[in-house]
Amino acid sequence: MSTTSTQTAPLKSAPAQDSHWATLCVVTTTVGHSAEAEDMARALVSAKAAACVQTERITSYYEWDGVLQTAPEWRLICKTLPEALPRLTALLRSHHSYEVPQITMRTERCLNDYAKWIKQQVQL
Repeated sequence: MSTTSTQTAPLKSAPAQDSHWATLCVVTTTVGHSAEAEDMARALVSAKAAACVQTERITSYYEWDGVLQTAPEWRLICKTLPEALPRLTALLRSHHSYEVPQITMRTERCLNDYAKWIKQQVQL
């Protein structure tokens, strides 16, 4: 019986400083139209309130005025600094078309090199 051996290159070790973790904030909201999602994402990044905004199409199920609703929506996922949250949320509220917008925030840990990039992008 013959065996075939495949060799893989060893994983490149990351520099020691890359193993340190930093805190970032991930703010999420939803909007009803792709154009609104694109406009809001561009506005948040241009205003330097978020380093990055990702958009994705979703379907939401919720009750409004006692009626079960199903609607296509676009979720915006905004990466920012904890110190920038007041400005980011003010911009979200001012650009939002919903009467009661969903605006949520969670903290996540990221490697220092990514945190450094976020700090370069977001103005406090």
